[in-house]
Amino acid sequence: MKNLLNGPFGRLVLRPMLYGLPFALFFSYLQGRGMATLGPYYIASIYFAFVITLFVEANRAWVVPRLRVDRRGPPSRRVMASFALAGLLGSIAAGALLHFTIAPGTFGSERAIVLLLLFSVIFIVLVMGMIYARRMQGLLVQRIRDEAEREVRKEQEMRVAAAIQQALLPPRIRSGASYSAAGASIPCRTIGGNFFEYFDLPDGRLGFALGDVAGKGPPAAILAAMVQGIFTTNVSADGAQSPAATLTRVNRALCRRPIETRFATMAYMILAPDGTLVSCSAGHNHAFVIGADGSERRLGCGGLLVGAFETATYEEESLKLSPGDTIVLWSDGVSDAESPAGEQFGEDRFRSLLFDGGKPQEPPLLLDRVLQSVQAFAADRPLADDVTVLIVRFEATGR
Repeated sequence: MKNLLNGPFGRLVLRPMLYGLPFALFFSYLQGRGMATLGPYYIASIYFAFVITLFVEANRAWVVPRLRVDRRGPPSRRVMASFALAGLLGSIAAGALLHFTIAPGTFGSERAIVLLLLFSVIFIVLVMGMIYARRMQGLLVQRIRDEAEREVRKEQEMRVAAAIQQALLPPRIRSGASYSAAGASIPCRTIGGNFFEYFDLPDGRLGFALGDVAGKGPPAAILAAMVQGIFTTNVSADGAQSPAATLTRVNRALCRRPIETRFATMAYMILAPDGTLVSCSAGHNHAFVIGADGSERRLGCGGLLVGAFETATYEEESLKLSPGDTIVLWSDGVSDAESPAGEQFGEDRFRSLLFDGGKPQEPPLLLDRVLQSVQAFAADRPLADDVTVLIVRFEATGR
C-alpha cells in the first residue's frame, strides 16, 4: 500500500481521494450540518486536494531541483517556502476553478475569499509542520542507525586491533637455561601504548625491554607499534651492541620521524648466563632487583626518554646477579591505578607485593599476583593508564 501511494498514480489520484475525506468531515461539521453534506464537501475537498497536488508535484519536479537540495539534512527554508507557496497558489487556483465550474458563486464575496486564504494558510502550516516533523524523524532514525552501525564497526575494528597488538607481544611465560620470565600488558582502553620484548642473543644471553609511549588509545597504540618495530630493528643481531648504544640508535631513529608527541620511556637490559646484568633506562620507572635473600636494589641509570632530543646520550650500569635474584620492570599504570575512592595504588603498595616472606615468588605467580591486586584495587573503576609488568628471574646455569 505504501509503495502504491508513493507512485505517480498514488500521488496524483489516490492521495487526493484519501486526503479529501478528513477535510470534508471538518468543513461539513464546521457548517453544523454533519453527515448530511459530507458528499458535496468531499467532492470539493477532492477538487482542492487534486489541484494542490498538481502544484506541489510541479514544484517538486521543476523548482526544488534548482534550489540545490541536500537530501541528507533537514529541508532548507527555501525548499519549505517553495512548497508552502505552491500549496497556497494551488488552493487559490482550486478555489477559482471551483467558483467558475461546479460551484458558481462559492467565492464571490470578500468574506469567502478571506476565509479561503485563511484556511489555506492554516492547513498549509499544519501540513508543512507534519511533513517537516516526519522528515526530521526519518533523519533522526537514520542518524541513530548510522551511528549504531559506525559504533559496531568501530568496536569490531578495535577488537581486531587489540588482537593484533597482543599478537605483537611475546608469550606471557618464557624460560631458558639460565632464566625464567613472565610478562603481560593490560591496556586501559581496548588498545594501549605499552609493550615488552625478549631477545635471544648469542652466548645464551637474554635481552629484554619494556616501553611506555606517551598518550592512550589508538594513537598511542600505533606509536607503540612503531617504537617496538624500531627497537626490534636496532637490537644488534650479534649481541655486540650494549643497551645504551641500542637506546641511542632508537632515540635518533624516532626523532627523525615527523610525528608529534612521539615520546616514549624505555628500559632495556641484557642478562648473561653467568648472572651479569647490563641495564639502561630512557626515562623509565626504576626497575626493582629483588635478591634471593630478600634484599632490594633499584636500577635507573640511563638518560632522557626517547624521541625528545636527537642528541641525547645514555649511560648504563652493570651488576652481578645471584641465582634466584629477580628483576621487575613495570609501567606507571601500576602505581597510577585508582580505587573507586580516588586513592592511587602507589609504588609502596606495589613494592610490598614483590615480596613473599622476604623472597620473590616464581615470575608467573608474581606476575599474576601483581595484576590481580591492581585490578582488585581498581574494582569497577577503569584503569588510569596501561598496566605492563615484566619479571625476569636469574636461575643457576644448567637448571
